[in-house]
This record gives sequence, C-alpha cells and structure tokens, in this order.
Amino acid sequence: MDEIQPVDWAVVDEEGRLVLPPEVARAHGLQPGARLRLESTPGGLRLHNPAVHLSKVYVEVTNRCNLNCRTCIRRSWDEPLGRMRAATFSALVDDLARLPEPPLLFFGGMGEPLAHPRIATMVAEARGRGLRVELITNGTLLTAQRSRALLDAGLNRLWLSIDGATPQSYADVRLGAALPRVLQNLAAFRQMRRPGHRAQPEIGIAFVAMRRNIRDLPAVIALGKRLGAVHFMVSNVLPYTPEMQAERLYARSLRSITYLPSGWLPDLSLPKWDLDE
Repeated sequence: MDEIQPVDWAVVDEEGRLVLPPEVARAHGLQPGARLRLESTPGGLRLHNPAVHLSKVYVEVTNRCNLNCRTCIRRSWDEPLGRMRAATFSALVDDLARLPEPPLLFFGGMGEPLAHPRIATMVAEARGRGLRVELITNGTLLTAQRSRALLDAGLNRLWLSIDGATPQSYADVRLGAALPRVLQNLAAFRQMRRPGHRAQPEIGIAFVAMRRNIRDLPAVIALGKRLGAVHFMVSNVLPYTPEMQAERLYARSLRSITYLPSGWLPDLSLPKWDLDE
C-alpha cells in the first residue's frame, strides 16, 4: 500500500521569524546563513531554493540514438558517438551520494538512454546509493526484457517522448519510429508495474511543442492518461536548424511573468507561448 506523505508546517516564532522544519531544510540543502528569495503571491508565500542547491543532475550515458527526429541537435553537428564508462558513472554516483541531500538523477540528453547496454545496472547502482532516478526514452527500445530490468532496478519515474497523437503526426517528428509500437511498449511496461494508488514507477509523457504538432497536445494528454501517465511535461522546441526556427511558438512570451505549479495529479507542465500563434 502506498505511503501517505506527511504535511510539513513552518512556524513563526515569538520574534516573528519563519522557522522551517529541520528535515525540510535538509531536503532543500539549506545551511545556516542561507539566503532564500521570497515571493508574495495571491495564494501565499513562495520560497525559492538558493542557486547553490543541487536538486537535479542530468546524465547522458550515451549520445547514440536509433531515431532521426526533426527536433534533434544531431541534425546540426557531427560528433563522435560513444557511451559512458562504468567507472565514470560510479564515480559520479559516489560524489552525489556524499551530498547532504542527494539530488534527483535524470537519465537523458542527446542520446537514447536505453541504447546503453548497462542502463538498468546504472539505475540500480544509483538507487542503491539513495538517489531518486528518472529516465526519458523514445520508447522504441522499451522491450519486455528492458522493462523488467528497469522495474527490478527500482526506477522511480519513466518519461516517454510523444510528439504526436496519430501515427502520421508522430512519424512526422519522430523519424524512424512507429506510434503503435511505442504505445504497445508503454502499455506492457505499465502492466508490469507494482500496483497501487500511486503505482511505481510513475509514468510521464514529454511533448515538444511546435507549430506542426501543437493541435495534437490535447489528444496526447488524453492518450497518456489512458496509458497511466500522471505527469505531462511540455517544452518548447529548441531551433537547432532553420526549419525548426520557423516552428517556434514563443518569441515574446519568455519575457512575461512566471506562474506557480499545482501539487495535484495529474500535473501538466507548460512552457511560455505566444497565445496568438
């Protein structure tokens, strides 16, 4: 049965100072003398982590990939392909585990993490040292064998990249992939998970928004929910090529104010957009 997370409370002492619970301070890497930026909002008060707080580490264990997506940076450079050595990864995990509060380790980058033959072993190693681990994949290599290995390794969250809701719109971006196969792989992964109100690992859908696919977003969210996704991350396309420059949905919006996230599930993370596009 899933554990219910306790509610944390801050207290204003007799001198009017806001006092955080020690476990909350540790979780956010707050040392004595730390300075936090305060932001007053209509709904309350927001504390921003200090810039020195390491909350997430992105690890690219390989820059190899089996696809040729329109949005990928590899369309603009030609670099040697390779993968991270086991000793390098172990040294990184050792360093992260020594921190007062180990950060989240996120497998992703320019390559496909599942293309590394030791990816499940790496997940297990990081989990064994007390790190939370997430991984993003295009889903084409998410075979039953790899799914079982990731589950046994203790993966906390799996992100699946889906940039279209139909086989045609998906293949228009994810060149070399077929949407039905990817969805079948995710469905099989979901069935293997440990059941519960908050089944583990959690499933998330990542969507790169651009002019050619933005109308598919509602259908992608509906598709993800049917497959058990509780997290949705929408990001803007980074224009590595002239073709992608014309696909941007943002130009002015990055200069506008920020917004506050919600703690409810499912959650949807949206980037800045020009609403008249």
